[in-house]
Amino acid sequence: PRSTLFPYTTLFRSVWLHDFITLASLVEKEAMYEDDRYTIAAVFKKRLAIGMPLQSCASIQYILGEPKPVLSIADTQIPSPYNTYLHKGLPPGPVAAPGKAAMDAVLHAPTTEYLYFVADAKGYHHFAKTYEEHEANIDRYAASQ
Repeated sequence: PRSTLFPYTTLFRSVWLHDFITLASLVEKEAMYEDDRYTIAAVFKKRLAIGMPLQSCASIQYILGEPKPVLSIADTQIPSPYNTYLHKGLPPGPVAAPGKAAMDAVLHAPTTEYLYFVADAKGYHHFAKTYEEHEANIDRYAASQ
């Protein structure tokens, strides 16, 4: 019914529906757990607001066409308009079909000071405000992958 879809057809802060779905698709593919979804959306929205590349692993997985457990530096350098490591802003289109939870997370993302996140071996995300904190999180949580 139209009434249940209406919240997702509205604009938020000058972002059109296409951009909303594209952003929600990145959140969909990044977040395995509900607890992470809203903060991931908040980090992406903050990065977009300050002109920082999203650097989303979900965009690289989309380019590769099949899941890869651990991405390499070379993977993040693949020339593609979908590569959010090389290009600022959103990719040209969605990288997946976002679910209601991902769309809710984008619509209701909290304000955050976080700019970075990394997933551990179980898929839980660890957030950081500075690049130095992020590097420590990578050493702590991603090195074991």
